[in-house]
Amino acid sequence: MTVIDPPSTASLTVHDVLEALKQSWSSATTEEPENWTPDNLSRGQCGISSLIIHDYFAGRLVLWKVFVGDQQVGFHYSNELPDGTAFDATGDQFWPEEVLREPTVLERPCRLPKVGADRYLILSKRVRDVLAKVSRVVEHYDTD
Repeated sequence: MTVIDPPSTASLTVHDVLEALKQSWSSATTEEPENWTPDNLSRGQCGISSLIIHDYFAGRLVLWKVFVGDQQVGFHYSNELPDGTAFDATGDQFWPEEVLREPTVLERPCRLPKVGADRYLILSKRVRDVLAKVSRVVEHYDTD
């Protein structure tokens, strides 16, 4: 279930939304401000980014356990698109010693996240704004 109504996705691709996410990530949207840097924009952005990908394309969420060696150090979210394609908007965030294991496929909850709702709302608006600008530019060129 979509929590925020996104713009029409008729002409949007996953790549379009990923580029909008990349332009929108910041220290204000990360779950890990202590580890986030401009050189690692996607660090700590996985949960809310996977929700935004779901907003536009539906499918299911995938919850992973993050390990360093034999010790679990966290969780990671990615997406399974409706056609079964795996998509990980933030898969480049990990340090070399971090490994993803034990994926669990989940249906999206019908509510805002308990943790990070404020970050989700900020990022969602930023992504919509970026996509709206791109859409206006495309429409402008299409009418000439």
